[in-house]
Amino acid sequence: MGEHKKQEHSVTPELKRTLTLTDLTLFGVANIMGSGGFNLIGKGVRAGGSWWPVALLIPAVLLMGSAYSYTGAFERFKKDTSESDIVRAVFGPWAEGAGSSAIVAYNLVSIIVILVFCSKMLLPAGSWMAQISLTIALLAGMTGLALAGIELDTLMIDRTTWFLIAILVIAGLLALLGLAGTAIPTLSIPSHGGFMNSLWMFFFILVGFDAILKFAEETKNPADVPRSFYLANIISIVLTVGVALALSIWVPGLTEKQEHNAIGWLFAAFTGPWIVEPFKWVIFLFLLLTTFVTFLATTRYLYGLGNKAAWLAPLKEVNAASAPWVSIMSVFGSGSVLSLLNNTELLVKITDLGFGVIAALVASAVSVADLGEGKIASAAVNGATTAGFLGLLGSAFL
Repeated sequence: MGEHKKQEHSVTPELKRTLTLTDLTLFGVANIMGSGGFNLIGKGVRAGGSWWPVALLIPAVLLMGSAYSYTGAFERFKKDTSESDIVRAVFGPWAEGAGSSAIVAYNLVSIIVILVFCSKMLLPAGSWMAQISLTIALLAGMTGLALAGIELDTLMIDRTTWFLIAILVIAGLLALLGLAGTAIPTLSIPSHGGFMNSLWMFFFILVGFDAILKFAEETKNPADVPRSFYLANIISIVLTVGVALALSIWVPGLTEKQEHNAIGWLFAAFTGPWIVEPFKWVIFLFLLLTTFVTFLATTRYLYGLGNKAAWLAPLKEVNAASAPWVSIMSVFGSGSVLSLLNNTELLVKITDLGFGVIAALVASAVSVADLGEGKIASAAVNGATTAGFLGLLGSAFL
């Protein structure tokens, strides 16, 4: 009688499906508003002058169009890598490889630009070594939290985001107070360069809903992913309009020195200047929050890439807390190297251009797929979104 050996099959542990529509929406709002919502709205208003509403409207429309494109990609693949999957399906493996690399690079730069900004804010006169050491230390702290698992991360992000929304709602309500009893001051007419600077500032502020897609593998109901695209965008656009309008009414003389803490100076119009310095730490908190959401999103995208090739399979490894530890450590290592640039202006430009390229690529791929399926109206919307992003990218060279 021959011996029968029991075969053992190793199964790669999966991520926990714990995220709800509320969680996803809060993740999106945190990723969108946690950075630019506090330190760049003032800059956008100041640069745009009386034309800031137009400068805000253009990226708002484009990003709602991009949400539609991402919805089309997700509905076809229902994965955290849907944006690169649709590119492969339409344009081939070479385009997927280029797109995947661009997505990872864009997200890594998005993380580091905020951490570098934090380091420069806390150590404005610090040496290069001191600033990058602080940047890497902050990155290491996020790495530790990410390794603790999504449930702890979600609890922290959700509570902090409700606080973020409350502050921005209060700031926006000051606009209604101003409209009820104060004439809106006449702002200056911007130069061409000033308007374009304002447009790109608002674009940077409103970018970020795409991070939600990276949590598809941890979402209880997959249908909540596209819903949260629109909810996060709409909430963020409304909050941005409210704060920008309030600044236009109550702080029309906002200076270059004040614009990085514009909401602090908005509240100072009612409480006195004492609130400005403490508010800097509120900004610091939300800068870290948005970066952490992007950090988590990047690790989840890398986790999804683990299915693409045998040599990427280690990215699927998870620890006891169901956190993709190899992907997490990869982000930490790559981000530490990238932090050596220590230049916020360069990193912001790379971030804006990077998302513009990715969004145009996804929209064009979905448009082609729509045409192939006979969805003419949908193809037209995605085609218009593609053209819009290409126009925006072209404006960077004007």
